Amino acid sequence: MLTKEGCASRGRRLLSALAGTCDYVIVGDPAHLMYFAGYAPSPFVFRTVESAALLVIEPGRSTLIGDDMLGPFLDAAHVDEIVAPAWYNGKTAAPYRRGLMVERTVERLAGIKGHRVGVELAAVPAGVIEGLGARHPGLSLVDVGPTVRRMRRAKDADELALIRRSIKAGEAAHAAALREAKPGMTELDAYLIVQRAAQQSLGEAAIVYGDFISGPRIATDRGGPPTDRVIEPGDLLLLDFSVVVDGYRGDFTNTFAVGGPPTERQRELFEACSKALAAAESVLRAGAQARLVDHEVRGSFHERGLDLFFTTHSGHGIGLGHPEPPYFVPESDETLMAGDVVAVEPGLYIPGVGGMRFERNYLITETGFELLSNHAVTLDQG
Repeated sequence: MLTKEGCASRGRRLLSALAGTCDYVIVGDPAHLMYFAGYAPSPFVFRTVESAALLVIEPGRSTLIGDDMLGPFLDAAHVDEIVAPAWYNGKTAAPYRRGLMVERTVERLAGIKGHRVGVELAAVPAGVIEGLGARHPGLSLVDVGPTVRRMRRAKDADELALIRRSIKAGEAAHAAALREAKPGMTELDAYLIVQRAAQQSLGEAAIVYGDFISGPRIATDRGGPPTDRVIEPGDLLLLDFSVVVDGYRGDFTNTFAVGGPPTERQRELFEACSKALAAAESVLRAGAQARLVDHEVRGSFHERGLDLFFTTHSGHGIGLGHPEPPYFVPESDETLMAGDVVAVEPGLYIPGVGGMRFERNYLITETGFELLSNHAVTLDQG
C-alpha cells in the first residue's frame, strides 16, 4: 500500500496549494482517501458493502471517519485519528450507514476552528455541508477537486510502486493468455485465464477489468467485456485490461491470432501499429504537448493510407483513474510533465480484415520515458 510518508507529504502539498483559502479540507472520493491516507477497503468482503468514509485534513493532523465495521481498513490507514462509531452489532437493526457517517463527521468538525473549508464538492455528502453551515453561518466553501486533480498527475514513489505491482501482474496475465488460449474457448474463458494469472502473480484477490474481445467483434466494437462467443482457429483475440492494486492500475494491450497464423494483411496492420507506437515514443518527454503524441500516431498511419481505420484516441494517463489526464487527442491543450504515467495505444479496425490494438505504459521523465510494461507485443501466439 502507499507509505505513511507519502500520504503525509501529499496532504501537506494540498494544504500548501490552498494556503490562504482554507483552514481545513474534507475529502470524500474513495480514490482520494487512498491518495491522502492509504485507506483501501477491500471490495471482496461483506463489511465494505454500501460503506463510505471521509477524511479531514488539518495542518499537522488528519482524521478518518467511517464506522466500526470498517475497523481493519481504518486501522491500516495512515492517519492521526480514527472516528468509528458503532453501526451494526448483530442484535439490533442498523441505522442508515452513510447517514451515521455524516452525523459523526459534523460532530467531529464542530470543534475545529475556522470557517473556510475546502471540500470535494463532487464527493462529500450535502448533509455534511448543510450541517457545517448550520453551525457556522459564515461558512466559506472552496472546491478542492481541481487542485487534487492537478496533484495526481505527477506520481510519487509509493504510487509508482503500486502501479509497478499492477503492471507485473498484468504481464503475467498476458503471458498466460498467450500460452493457454485455444480455439474452442470462449472470450469468458480467456478472461478467466487472465484473471487467475493476475491474482496468482499478486498473491491476493484483485479486480481485473477491460476489453476481452475476439474475431469480427474487434473491428466493429473495438472493445467490450467478454462474452460466450467461441474463438475460432485463427481468430484475433484482443486483451486490453487493468489489474487494480489498492486503487492503482496499469493498462496495456496485446492482440494475437489464436491457434493459427495471422493473415498477411493482418501482419501489415501489425507492422503499421508498431511503427505508430514507435512514432509516439519519439516525442514522449516532459514538456511535449499531448496533442503532438496523437499527431505522431495519426501521421504514421496516414503515411500508410490507414488513418481512416484508426478510430480511437492515441492514449491517456493512468493511475488512480482510467483514463485520466493527460489525453492524447487532436485538440488536447495539455503538456506532459515528469512523473506522468501514460498509455499509448494505436490500433486499426477494418471489417473483413480484422481489428487490433497494441498498448504500452510509460513513466515520463525530463529527458524521455521509462518503459513500464514489458509484455510481449506480438501477433503470433507461438
